[in-house]
Amino acid sequence: MIKRLIALIVIFMGLYYIYDNDHFGSRQFVRDLKKEIHIPSTNTYVKRDIKSSFVKYTDNFKPTNKQELLDIYYTVVNSGWDKFTFYCNYEECIEDVNDISVNSSLLSNINSFVSTYNQYDTISTYTTPYLNAKVTLVLKRTYDDYTIEKINKRIDEIYEELELEGKETEEQILIVHDYIVDNVRYDKYKIDNIQDNTYFSNTAYGPLFQGYAVCSGYTDVMALFLDKLNVTNIKVASATHIWNLVYLDDKWYHLDLTWDDPYTDSGMDIMNHNFFLIDFEKIEAWNTGEHVFDRNIYKEAL
Repeated sequence: MIKRLIALIVIFMGLYYIYDNDHFGSRQFVRDLKKEIHIPSTNTYVKRDIKSSFVKYTDNFKPTNKQELLDIYYTVVNSGWDKFTFYCNYEECIEDVNDISVNSSLLSNINSFVSTYNQYDTISTYTTPYLNAKVTLVLKRTYDDYTIEKINKRIDEIYEELELEGKETEEQILIVHDYIVDNVRYDKYKIDNIQDNTYFSNTAYGPLFQGYAVCSGYTDVMALFLDKLNVTNIKVASATHIWNLVYLDDKWYHLDLTWDDPYTDSGMDIMNHNFFLIDFEKIEAWNTGEHVFDRNIYKEAL
């Protein structure tokens, strides 16, 4: 009888420990779930030098608010992880996850703050319907390993051809800028026919191997050269356009190769330097209609 009573007391205490928590779930369940979080190794393209007010690199995978959730999304993309699972840790978490996961504009801006090779084409969010919900992010990258290897080899070759070693940083950037503009044409057909795959002009492959680019292709290839030159850089995206932002001498500058390589109906090659390392006041003065960006996201660009 005494043994049975003791057993009942132990069971009761165990149940009390499990269920004596707020309505969001048990401490023991939360603890067990948190043990399951696996942190993969970051790849070699992770960026840690960007001090962004929009998102930040985090090792906190126990979110307590929506911003911390967004930081997790950013960290997963920035780290080069193809899949990552974490668990909700506050009452409105799943609602916030759902808000973020369907906001393609918000998520696409994350690509501006990561390495070109770590940016994604698609990011899918899967959740479980119970309390302490499990959240899994699955990504499809823009660049696969084979393409990265091929692009890196070509960039190294061009770096040697242009004899960039030993030159001042701004001169190096100018030489690369002029090389790309000289050797690449704006792929107007791609813009008019978004499904056309004649050229991979929306990635760095198009300008490097096919000689055609749209704004994302110009921006990606320039970003890769800036990384090669060890120049801190991010990208700025508007509703219709994307370009580079470069950090030199403790200041951010706009760099837009697309607008420096204008399309002409005659096919004539034209090179401009109107958008070469200019500040916010100058790019705003151009009033192109395509350089209007979200100032809350891209505070560095101001």
